[in-house]
Amino acid sequence: METLPIIFAATIITLLTVLYLCFKPAPYGKFTPSGGVFSAFKINSKLAWLLQECPAFLIPFYIIAFKYSTLTPMSLLGLGLFSLHYFNRSFIFPMLIKSSRDTPIETCLSAFAFCCFNGWLQSTSIIESNHQTRDTYASGLGFILFFIGMYINISADEHLRELAAQRVGNRYLTPLKGMFQYVSAANYFGEIVEWFGFALLLQTPGSAWFSLFTTLFLGQRGYQTHKYYLTKIDDYPKSRSSVFPFSGF
Repeated sequence: METLPIIFAATIITLLTVLYLCFKPAPYGKFTPSGGVFSAFKINSKLAWLLQECPAFLIPFYIIAFKYSTLTPMSLLGLGLFSLHYFNRSFIFPMLIKSSRDTPIETCLSAFAFCCFNGWLQSTSIIESNHQTRDTYASGLGFILFFIGMYINISADEHLRELAAQRVGNRYLTPLKGMFQYVSAANYFGEIVEWFGFALLLQTPGSAWFSLFTTLFLGQRGYQTHKYYLTKIDDYPKSRSSVFPFSGF
């Protein structure tokens, strides 16, 4: 199946979505609204994360499990790394969440739909691509960046959980460990690096689109988080970048 027209359409939707979210943050986490059409319908945040993220794990994992003999080594690697990330997001990350906030049902459903689409798109793009034409040096760099980004992302999430456990009431504490010394959203920076590495590794249209989506979506989310910290924490470092170190953004 030709995925390029779908990726083109998804890119247009991505740009429009990010433009909209610049004015109204995605309704989860600290930006969960108190009102709205579906505000009365909420589910436990741990369950929401598991349900909404698991399609992006199950789709490539199914392909690995039942079509293993038909896959090339590079396809196996790509599907495996994608599954690895979403195994953490689906089954490990939710169990570690400290937040007591419930998740609006529309947020969970939209994330579920996105993960279904992206799980299918990445899997299809990886299987259909001719990996023999890729730049091997770029692939090697991408492999390294993928794990550097994953480490930054996971360690930043761990630090945020530590701060959440120490927080009294609604008083936020300044993140200080690791990449938080340079940016307000180290967890988002790590994930952006991770998927940029994934795109360099595989060099498929699907992975390039997902890297773009992650950069734009988490970039604006990180900027909103930065502004949020500046209003909530009196002594917050004003010289700190929001997402990209030493960039002023």
